[in-house]
Amino acid sequence: MKKFTSCVLAVALAASLLTGCGAPAANSDSSAAGKSGAATTITLWSHIDENWNPAQDKMIADFEAANPDIKVVRESFPYDEFESKTQTSLLSKEGGADVYQLWGGWAIDYAKTGAFSPVPDTYMEKVKSDSYEPVIGSFGYKGKYYGVPLEFNIEYGGLLVNTPKFKELGIQYPTTWDDMINIAKKNSSSDGAVYHLRGLDFVGWDTLPYTWLSMILSSGGKYMEGDKFNFNNPVGVETMQKLVDYVAVDKITNLDGLTNASDTEPYQKLFTSDEELMVPRGPWTVSEGIHVDGLEYGKDFEYVAMPFYGPQKLFAAETGWGLAVNASSKNQEAAWKFVEFWTDPDRVLDYNIACGMVPASKTAAHNPELLKAMPYLEPLVNILDGGKFIGYFNTDKLKENVKNTFIDIVNNKTPVAEALEKLDSTMNAE
Repeated sequence: MKKFTSCVLAVALAASLLTGCGAPAANSDSSAAGKSGAATTITLWSHIDENWNPAQDKMIADFEAANPDIKVVRESFPYDEFESKTQTSLLSKEGGADVYQLWGGWAIDYAKTGAFSPVPDTYMEKVKSDSYEPVIGSFGYKGKYYGVPLEFNIEYGGLLVNTPKFKELGIQYPTTWDDMINIAKKNSSSDGAVYHLRGLDFVGWDTLPYTWLSMILSSGGKYMEGDKFNFNNPVGVETMQKLVDYVAVDKITNLDGLTNASDTEPYQKLFTSDEELMVPRGPWTVSEGIHVDGLEYGKDFEYVAMPFYGPQKLFAAETGWGLAVNASSKNQEAAWKFVEFWTDPDRVLDYNIACGMVPASKTAAHNPELLKAMPYLEPLVNILDGGKFIGYFNTDKLKENVKNTFIDIVNNKTPVAEALEKLDSTMNAE
């Protein structure tokens, strides 16, 4: 998932003093659709994305063809502005859009404010019956749901591999956890703090916490007791110690992915340099490697199954991109009609393929057309049932605190149990 930082409500309210509510930014990208003066016009807000926006326009065109009495206007904003504009409009309950395409984790902050319209019960029952567990978790609040999913945001189960380097070393891709670690140990090389090759670079903002949580879950452990964090347990300590040793003792990577001032992520180094052998990451990175970095899949890199640490194929996942309707919208019926049209399993499959997403819909995920279009998703489609909702909390806060905890243990040699006790206290105080 693309990394972004949640803004606190105070920031959003402050931003409302600086930016108007509901008016598109001067540099926003608006579609031509929906400007013909139809009886009912609704607006969709999203962020600018060269792959997503054309797919949204096609969805709008198909919807308008099937519903000639409703027009949809898409307004898309630069990614860095999108979250603050969304918060400003929803918290002020003035202006904004009728329908928002938004990150699922944001719904946790909005649901309790009454900013979103609850999903109609009959429609939600259909969504729930065809959805994987993690994709709706953040949309729920006190027995109601305030958004519907478009994707399964999966950040564990796939491994980017440096294909030319594997061929040069004359080795095969790993099939077990021990195999993966042994390959990483044998082929990592560094000169002091300068790395020539990181065998397995799991040290990143998203990759570190998701790797650790999967190690815990696949081992039969857990990290929460009810609604309280409990990382300081035998499985939590043992798995964190493993990750620390991979860096401090085995030196299969270093802390650059968390401390590098350039903000370059490990997967980006694999695409742009020869310093990475294997990097765990979500499947959306494949599209970036091909379309942004101009690499050839199969020649320059590949995406293979990442082995599980424990005997169970379990991993944590957060709720990804979805759709929600503004509670202040005066066109609720038309807005929900558009959302339901979009999330139909056949239509959303085309959208997922166009956007390089793993479908939230079980029906769409197991449609043969998905792997025909994106064969590299095969290792992930087979494990989707093992995805567990990460928990009802701000995931950016978890990632920030896991990052600080890991750096503290590696750099200061803080005992793992002591560091995890502090992590539990910090997270439970949030």
